[in-house]
Amino acid sequence: MCFTPSISLSIFLIEWVLGFIVLSKRPKNALRKMYTLAAVLLFFLGAHQFTQFMFCVSGDFELWGTLGFLAYNFLPAIGLHWAHALIKRKAGMFYVYFLPVIFSLIAIMTPNFVREAGCSSYFITAEHSWTGIIAGIYDMYYFGFIIYTAYLMFKAYMAKGKDWKIVRVGFIGILAFTVPTFILVEVFPSLHIMFPSILCEFAVLFALCLFYMIYLLEKRHR
Repeated sequence: MCFTPSISLSIFLIEWVLGFIVLSKRPKNALRKMYTLAAVLLFFLGAHQFTQFMFCVSGDFELWGTLGFLAYNFLPAIGLHWAHALIKRKAGMFYVYFLPVIFSLIAIMTPNFVREAGCSSYFITAEHSWTGIIAGIYDMYYFGFIIYTAYLMFKAYMAKGKDWKIVRVGFIGILAFTVPTFILVEVFPSLHIMFPSILCEFAVLFALCLFYMIYLLEKRHR
């Protein structure tokens, strides 16, 4: 058995345990929404890790590759929603979730959605059949939402509001899993088709920062 199943299962357990802890701490005030979204984000991160585990141990690449896509497909939208809740900024949820819902439906309805698949020592390969315009629009959605979320967090941090130290942890968390991923993919272009797997492996760093933010919020509101 390669390292990927054990790594993915371990990260899945960590992220879901953290998610349930966050849910158990939800206050009955304005912060309740932010706590809920933080937990949902942790559950989706963990869900992707579980699909990676099943991807390698079951051999059903089409099923678990598609489910894995559905899990990480919503991460940028949930992350953006969470950032809006943290900085207390309203956002139209239709516009936040419209694209990931559409992409999910397209993926489900696409025959042989997973074109190339495999389980390597550390990451999984799951190349999707999308090309051309659809692939380009998807990349703009995925990277655009992550970049915009980072921008909102950085802007809120620079404003030096009462939660600026907490926002700083969130901004660092975003950088902690995106920057190493992009460096790896740029230095080793052959890893491009493993991008979702690499991103979500590093996302455990963001999960830990997210949990630390909850700790700081809870401490400040005691």
